[in-house]
Amino acid sequence: MDLNQARKKIEEIDAKMASLFEQRMHCSKEIAEYKIANDMRVFDAVREKKLLDQNSALIEDKELETYYRDFLRAVMNISKDYQRNIMSEE
Repeated sequence: MDLNQARKKIEEIDAKMASLFEQRMHCSKEIAEYKIANDMRVFDAVREKKLLDQNSALIEDKELETYYRDFLRAVMNISKDYQRNIMSEE
C-alpha cells in the first residue's frame, strides 16, 4: 500500500470513528440522565477497569494493546467530562 492509499484508508476509518463517537456520546448522555435520577456519581472505577480489560482483550495485535488501552482511557475520560457537564446543568 502506498502513502496515498494508506491516508485514504485512515480517512475512511476516521469517518466511521466519528459516527461511532457520536453514538457513544449519545449513550453517555442517557447514562448521565440515569445517574442524575438515581443519585449516582460519574466515575465507577470497577466498571472502568472491567471495560479496559474486556475491550483490550479484543485486540489481536498485542503490540498495540497498550496503545488501545490509552485510546480507550481517553474516550472514557471524554465521556466522563460530558456526563459531568450534563449533570452540573441539572
